Order: sequence, then structure tokens, then C-alpha cells
Amino acid sequence: MRRTVVYVLIVLIAGLVIYAFQPPKPLGEGNTAPNVTFHLLDGQTKTLADYKGKVVVLDFWATWCAPCRFTMPKMIQFYNRHRDRNVEVIGVAVDVTNPAEVQQFVKEMEVNYPIALDSEATVKGAYQIKNLPTLFVIDKEGNIVLRLEGYDPQHTIQTLEDTVSRAL
Repeated sequence: MRRTVVYVLIVLIAGLVIYAFQPPKPLGEGNTAPNVTFHLLDGQTKTLADYKGKVVVLDFWATWCAPCRFTMPKMIQFYNRHRDRNVEVIGVAVDVTNPAEVQQFVKEMEVNYPIALDSEATVKGAYQIKNLPTLFVIDKEGNIVLRLEGYDPQHTIQTLEDTVSRAL
């Protein structure tokens, strides 16, 4: 009997220790989107709350990220299809050591949607970004309805289209 109690206590303590050191669930579907401040490349400052009533797509990227470079033309096409449908795309540049470099990259890629410079990684931190590219779709009420990490050429844009259609 005494051995059983000791065994149960050891298992219980081990379980609690394992549970305590589990990484937190990343910010994603079902969470309220953090109301961050965007410092846009054009000099404007906006908050996520400024876009309330719109579906917002946040695209976290970096100039050195090859999948991000591949995704950007598709995001431009997506934005062109949806900008008149109450949808906003905001690109969040997370590698800002030189804003002029980001400006040149955006010009070369002919990006026509707003780009936020996240030089202090505050937006990246608020959204718990670990991988690039990472997309978020935020509905009109400010709730996250999609977190999509990485780029899959066969599914990313279709998943984005489907999610935004449902959010509208």
C-alpha cells in the first residue's frame, strides 16, 4: 500500500513538472488580435483598431526570406482582388535594420499595399512570430480566424481566399 502511494505521488509530481514546462499555445485562431501600432513605410502611424470593420491580413516577412519573396507577388494579386471588398493587407517587415533597404525591396517588388516597419520587433513579439512567412487573417470584430506559417505553393493562397471569404 505504501509503495502504491509513493508511486502515485511520483507520477503526479512528474506529470505536474511536465505540464508546467509545456510551451504556451501560440496566438492563433479564436484569440483576439493584439491591438498593435504599425509604423508604415509611408510615414503614417496606425493601430489595428483603425481597421475595425475590415478583414485584415497581416503578412509577416523579411527581405532575406526566400519563401517571402515568392509569396509577395501572390499577396499583391490577392490585395488587388480584394481591396474593394473591405479587406486590408498589411505587410510587416520584421528585418528592419535599414528602412531604405525595405523601401527599395518594396519598390522592386511593386508592392501596392501598406508596409509596416517593425524595427523594434513589437508587432512580431505581440503575434509570437517564430517562422517566416506567417499570415494572420483577422475578422471585422478583431478576432484571429487564421494563423498560417510558412508557404505551400499549392494551398496557401487558396486557404487565404477561403478564410477571407468566410470572414466577410
